[in-house]
Amino acid sequence: MFFIEAGINHFGDNKEVKKIMKFFLESDFYNLTFMIHTQKFYEKYKKLGIDFILPKKTYQNLIRKCHIKKKKIGLAVCDEKTFKPLSNLNFDFYKLLSVSINNKNLIQILKSKKKPIYISTGFKVNDQKIKKCINLFSKKNKLSLLHTPMTYKISELSFEKINNLKKKFNLDVGYSNHNNDPRTINFLINFKPKTIFLYCKPSLKKNRVYPDNKHAFSFEELEKIKENYMYYSRLNKNIKIKKINIFNNGIKK
Repeated sequence: MFFIEAGINHFGDNKEVKKIMKFFLESDFYNLTFMIHTQKFYEKYKKLGIDFILPKKTYQNLIRKCHIKKKKIGLAVCDEKTFKPLSNLNFDFYKLLSVSINNKNLIQILKSKKKPIYISTGFKVNDQKIKKCINLFSKKNKLSLLHTPMTYKISELSFEKINNLKKKFNLDVGYSNHNNDPRTINFLINFKPKTIFLYCKPSLKKNRVYPDNKHAFSFEELEKIKENYMYYSRLNKNIKIKKINIFNNGIKK
């Protein structure tokens, strides 16, 4: 159910990658994603002294380690040019980022992989774009949607959209978190997302600002979020919960 997202929070540094992998392989989490960005993004930051690109051999090694542990590793993609060099690797699943939800060339490559695809619905994605994306894939059996509200305002999270997406498109729907309050995750219990994607960051040092810094959680926080969610999920089966108080991390009957 829970997917850890490394994103590009590794800064292209193998030491950061090793920290993420060590936690993941030793944890009770079973799904991990890395992200590849656009060529334009990489060129911009390389000029500033940051090379976010991980070598192909690094990904090969990560896949091998995950499969030895019988865990799954996926890749979040948004650009066919940066994806092609890695497209022959044995990733277990893919995440199609919302900025490329109607990118025909990228979708054609993903179709050929015949692996589970998680479609993000962030950044101004409406029902028309979702429908077009699904039609481009032609077959729905490997597809899932991700409700992806890009906001730090709790009032704008609109969790009810999870149910709306299920009804409209008859697909499994998960949640991709981009909110900085971990307590909001507990509120998802009433909407039963198939999957929950959470960004991670290896360090809590104040001078270490990651690309997804504000909505990424430390390894300790991830463990606590999962523990709380599983606890309230079990409790929810035994008593009827009318409202979950996300501000106090507790429950109101």
